Amino acid sequence: MRDFNLESGVKALKIIQGRVPEVSTKVVADHGGRMTTLYIVGNGFDLWHGLPTSYGEFNAFAEEALSEFESYYSSDFSVQGPWCDFENTLGKFDWKAFYDDHNHIDVSSGSFRPSFIYCLEDDLAEQTNQHVERIRECFQEWVSEIDVSLAERKLVFAENAKFLTFNYTSTLEIVYAVPDGQVLHIHGKADTYEELIFGHAETIEEEPEFDEYGESTRTPFSDAEGAARYPFYALQKPVEAILKNHKAFFDALEHVDKIIVVGHSLNKVDLPYFKQVAEKAPTASWTVCSFKSEEGVNHAQALLQCGVTPAQIRLCGYPELEGGLSRRRT
Repeated sequence: MRDFNLESGVKALKIIQGRVPEVSTKVVADHGGRMTTLYIVGNGFDLWHGLPTSYGEFNAFAEEALSEFESYYSSDFSVQGPWCDFENTLGKFDWKAFYDDHNHIDVSSGSFRPSFIYCLEDDLAEQTNQHVERIRECFQEWVSEIDVSLAERKLVFAENAKFLTFNYTSTLEIVYAVPDGQVLHIHGKADTYEELIFGHAETIEEEPEFDEYGESTRTPFSDAEGAARYPFYALQKPVEAILKNHKAFFDALEHVDKIIVVGHSLNKVDLPYFKQVAEKAPTASWTVCSFKSEEGVNHAQALLQCGVTPAQIRLCGYPELEGGLSRRRT
């Protein structure tokens, strides 16, 4: 893919939207005043700083532990990609394959006993719990070993800015000396030993409890099948609950007039957070930094879905971001 090109990115966006003359490629300047700048930080921010936070790094770390899970997901765990691909992969858990691998009951056998079904349910409950815990433990251990002190500052942030970070690392606090009180780690922070939140945004259509004739659809194996579905639900990202828990943070965004997105792909899983920001800061300008021009167009499209108007969106590449905010703190 081509590197980010501001002109081509804006032209493509105009084609997609039909007419977007207001879209600008100028990086928002940081001015003093009563209003506040909000930085939304994603994994690309850490990658830009040379930290080994790609999914490829995670795969290398947990390859042995995850290899036995590959057959239960439709994605290849060996493919590199951003964390959002990892999260989306979790939403492709094939519970039926997991169930079939553990169900060895032959109801037509003369030795069949109903108690076998209860044993199957217990076994599936234990195996699925171990499955989920292994993924969580591997991910948490990997993140906790990332040394953010290897990174160097690349830009200067606006004074008294707020930070909404999707990263588990403390790059902002350690490398940039941003006070803890100005940073919300929406999915947890590794060095405080919090449970890290990650997951997918998929849903599955459950079989109705009753059929069209009012008859129960349950079978003797229904509870065992339910136990096999546990990883799918356990690895869903509880976005609505997270938004509720951090309501005070989002409500306080009414004084934000500038929003700068650095290193976030605006993926489907996390888009509800961006919608909430857009709702709470409806007049703020948005600067979105992208590695590739194609990414910039996708990012702008995502913001439009969140209710942000074309006039509010500005696109930039990382060189422009660094050059436009190159003054260092003293």
